[in-house]
Amino acid sequence: MQQMMHKELIDVSHVSKRGSSLRITVPRKVTNVLALSAEEIIGFYLEDGKVVIEKLE
Repeated sequence: MQQMMHKELIDVSHVSKRGSSLRITVPRKVTNVLALSAEEIIGFYLEDGKVVIEKLE
């Protein structure tokens, strides 16, 4: 039996360039969901071919 995964689009962000790096701005709705504030650290994980962002404690 295949399990259905529910995903909800919270917000979108544009990718911009700064020097040789690419940058995204984390939208306010996402910072609220993750309870993020300035200077905190987030981790990027590869999970089933998708990138997942989590706040690191």
